[in-house]
Amino acid sequence: MVSIRGAVIYSFSARFAMRFLGLGTTMVVARLLTPEEIGTYAIASAIVMVMAEFRMLGASAYLIRESEIGPEKVRATLGLTILISWTLGLGILIGGFPVANFYQLPPIAGIFAILSISFFIAPYISIPMTLLAREMLFKAQFRVMFTSSVMSAITTVSLILAGCGFWSLAIGQLATPLTQFLIFCWRSPASMQLKPSFHGMKPIIGFGILNSISLLIRKATVTVPDLIIGKLGTTGDVAMFSRGLGFLEFVSQTLVMGAQPVAFPYLTKTRREGGNMATAYIQSSVLLGAVVIPVLGVASLASQPAIRLFFGDQWDAAAPIASVLAIWAIFRYSHWFARDALMAVGREGLMVIREAVPFAILVPMIIWSYPQGLQAIAKAFVVAGSVDFILTSILLRYAIRLQIHRFLLAHWSNLVTLVTCTGATWLIDKQMHLDTMPAWQAIGLLALIIPLVWIGTLAICRHTLYREIAKIIVSRVKS
Repeated sequence: MVSIRGAVIYSFSARFAMRFLGLGTTMVVARLLTPEEIGTYAIASAIVMVMAEFRMLGASAYLIRESEIGPEKVRATLGLTILISWTLGLGILIGGFPVANFYQLPPIAGIFAILSISFFIAPYISIPMTLLAREMLFKAQFRVMFTSSVMSAITTVSLILAGCGFWSLAIGQLATPLTQFLIFCWRSPASMQLKPSFHGMKPIIGFGILNSISLLIRKATVTVPDLIIGKLGTTGDVAMFSRGLGFLEFVSQTLVMGAQPVAFPYLTKTRREGGNMATAYIQSSVLLGAVVIPVLGVASLASQPAIRLFFGDQWDAAAPIASVLAIWAIFRYSHWFARDALMAVGREGLMVIREAVPFAILVPMIIWSYPQGLQAIAKAFVVAGSVDFILTSILLRYAIRLQIHRFLLAHWSNLVTLVTCTGATWLIDKQMHLDTMPAWQAIGLLALIIPLVWIGTLAICRHTLYREIAKIIVSRVKS
């Protein structure tokens, strides 16, 4: 548990540092550049970022999952990554010109050219990063990611102040992978291979296709509803629903982002060492649930002041939508590591089924629910979420011998924490009327009280997370 504890700490540190650096940079950029300049870059970067999702084709997950990786497997993975990433990079470089003509924005071609560079150096970044994750060396990852984020922020702001306009954003974006590339040129993991091989790629491709399909369906779950609502209704409906869903995604992903990169290497390491996968999965899920589930419960009751604080009073109608969607999110995040567990034991086909079935139920339910209003669509998400939870439990019972009753019993303390935190929020609302208070005061009041309720409940329940927090505090005091 010590190595896992340290891995999670460094993973959280890296991703929180990157998020806050990005937030700070965004705030500065918003004040130094015009909306037109930012919009020009946004069009180009949005297209490139979609392409970036496919440049690895699951190669990183394949390396982490394999029981043994010799030089040949690393070289084959590097070779496949080069083929895909370089092809996409060339496509972006050439495609910038027709895209620029389509939008009547000539600078887009230049932005595409700058951003395409990252695709040509990506294989020599992603493979070393993967090897560090495989060995649970998240402290080294933290250093690489933090250094590159700082360089990106400095580059972006400096170029803006020098008068480079939207070009500053493109070059600043490139600074992140370029810094990482230079770091790995100086010092790479011992198992890294610089010479690619184009043999033995078939198993990687088979794994990567299923992995990409799974990721695509997962992303579609939160993007397709906008397309359906936009077709059936108005852009205002789309904006309101996406605000409610986006608020919950921001909150939950902020909490998950530190643990997510650790989960797959941890579960894969457990399988390689002959450990009990079901036990490891339950422990990981319970620890994550102790943080995410109570927060989602509080967010469901305090959605209006939270959305006002995030987006402004004009988005009040998104609050009831977010309140209902919070229930869906609780179902979803209770089995958040299921995809990692299925990949770890080589059940990629089940991984696709797990994503596809709830999605196939959700789409027609959105169409059917729309005439009843946006909250009805949110309730359709809850139905799909419950199906997701039940189906995932069954698939994990088959794949890793997860005992469903044991999984549910392990979450009893998380349910108690959910009840106490939401109950405290409800009592505060009844006494103080959070919706009538200024948003910052309401959220500030909850931020002062609810964490105390949360940690107190964890202590009373003798939750595993409380013991881990206590160990971290004791070790820091002693040091």
